[in-house]
Amino acid sequence: MQESVIDFFIPQCQMKNIPTKNFGICDDEDESAKTPAYVSIDPTDKWVAIVQNRTEKPINFTAVDNCIEIRRANGDMDNRCDAILTNDEHIVFIELKVQRTSGWITHAVDEQLQTTIDHFKENCDIDKYRYKRAFVCNRKFPRFNASNKEKMNVFYKKNHIRLSIEQTIVFK
Repeated sequence: MQESVIDFFIPQCQMKNIPTKNFGICDDEDESAKTPAYVSIDPTDKWVAIVQNRTEKPINFTAVDNCIEIRRANGDMDNRCDAILTNDEHIVFIELKVQRTSGWITHAVDEQLQTTIDHFKENCDIDKYRYKRAFVCNRKFPRFNASNKEKMNVFYKKNHIRLSIEQTIVFK
């Protein structure tokens, strides 16, 4: 059985050329509805990630979880991160969390972000992006204090992608 190519840039999963310098990424976390993450221009307490665009380049948003099908070899749906932000120089993989339970960082990094990045590298040219980053954003922990330096270093060595655990994503 030949593996199908995963299209990470399906138009119905994208919002292109976001016009504002600051916007939020929301995920309604309704497991039964299976809704994808989305961009919100108007500030709200629903913002899980805050994006600040300090460049003159527009940003494109792609919803991944509940929008792009990424399947395991057995046909089951694989783990996916919530979203990807891109422009001509940057790619940012994003996992959104709204929880205080233990283990949320490990699950977000090792399962959701890593799996999406692996599939992206198999199907797309990640090297066309000069800046490669991954973020775990948790509205309940906007400025995460505990050190995850070792996890970040291991992640970087494996992927050549810088990992951050914080709510604000800055393009500069």
